[in-house]
Amino acid sequence: MWKTIQIVLILLGLGLAFAGFKLNIPVLQDLGIAFLGVFSIVIGWEAIITRRIMIGSRRHGSRRLYTGTAAVLQGAQFNILGFFLIVIAILLFLNADPKVLGQQIARHPGWLLVVLGVIFLTQAVIVFIGEKLAENARWSVLLDLIVLRLLPGGILVVLGLAALGLGLFEMLLPNAFDAMGGALLEAVYGLR
Repeated sequence: MWKTIQIVLILLGLGLAFAGFKLNIPVLQDLGIAFLGVFSIVIGWEAIITRRIMIGSRRHGSRRLYTGTAAVLQGAQFNILGFFLIVIAILLFLNADPKVLGQQIARHPGWLLVVLGVIFLTQAVIVFIGEKLAENARWSVLLDLIVLRLLPGGILVVLGLAALGLGLFEMLLPNAFDAMGGALLEAVYGLR
C-alpha cells in the first residue's frame, strides 16, 4: 500500500511539474512541487509508523537499513522536507515569480537556516545511533566507531548548531545579522 501511494504521488508530482514547465503554466509547476512534498511526507510517515526505512540505491549497492529511533528520525526529516516543499509551492503560487522568492530568502535567510540546522542535528543523532556495527576485531569496531560515527556526527552537530544559531540570530536581530556579514548574501544577489 505504501509503495503504491508513493509511486502515484511521485509520478503525479513529476508529471505536473514537467507539464507546467513545458507548457509554461506556473500553477501546474507549483502543484507538482506540492505533490512532491506530499510524497516526501508519505515516506516519512511510513518510516515513523513501521519504524523501518531503507535509504540508498540498490544499483550502487549502497542501501542502508535503519530501524527503531533512527528510522523515526529519518521519517521526521522526510516530513520536514515535505512541509518545506509545500511551503515553497505555496509561496511560489502566491508570488508567481521564483526570482522574487529567491530575493526574499536572500534578504531573510533565517527560517531556511533554522530548517537546515534542525535537519543537520537530526542527521547527527541518526549517525550516532544509526546502523549496527559489525562484530569484528576490537580495533576495527573502534575505527568504525570513530570514522563512521563520531567524526561525521560531530561535524553535523557543529554545522547544525551553527545554522540553527545563525537562523535564530537573523530572525530575532536582522539588522545586527546584516551588520555582522549577513548582507553578503544580499550583495551576491545584487539586492543592495
